[in-house]
Amino acid sequence: MSGSSAPIRFSKRAIERARRRRRRRHLIVGAWVTAVVAGVPGASAGLGLLAPDPSEPTLQVSDIVTVEGSNPVSSSTKFRREVFEARPTPPKPTPTPEPVEAEEVAPETAPEPPAGGSVSDIIYAAAAEFGLDGGYLLSVAGCESDLDPGAVNPAGYHGLFQFDETTWGAYGYGSIYDPTAQARTAARLLAAGEASRWPNCA
Repeated sequence: MSGSSAPIRFSKRAIERARRRRRRRHLIVGAWVTAVVAGVPGASAGLGLLAPDPSEPTLQVSDIVTVEGSNPVSSSTKFRREVFEARPTPPKPTPTPEPVEAEEVAPETAPEPPAGGSVSDIIYAAAAEFGLDGGYLLSVAGCESDLDPGAVNPAGYHGLFQFDETTWGAYGYGSIYDPTAQARTAARLLAAGEASRWPNCA
């Protein structure tokens, strides 16, 4: 331990008594000076009030509290260590599962009509108009004329679905070689149950 003495601290009660004495002495001195200046008789007698009051307790040795030197840095470090040791350890965060990428499913689409140019498109459109399967109607036309709107059979049949003049006059419209008119007329008859008109292909 070093030779320097530790600082001396007074108790709160002793400090408060000393403050009251100082205030009282200041008031008495102020009043006495005022009386002397004003020429008040007997003002000199007020000097006796400045003497210490024997009834007033004086500061005793027991009121003195000596504080031995301490190491504030060590105390602070110890306090922080104890606080951190007592602090509960936070739980480890639960890992977030990685999102699973959903497989892309291609939407179902209607089958493309077979290649065949504009004639195939006309046949598929006619089949859809009358509620028939486009592939079926296309197969009938392929069987009858090989998808040739200008086909002519020496037996007297014409066009894409090989209508004769009599049948075309009764059910058809426009030119007998018009592929749209042929496809629509054939689709309408097949949808009505007239498949017997094409005994070899329908």
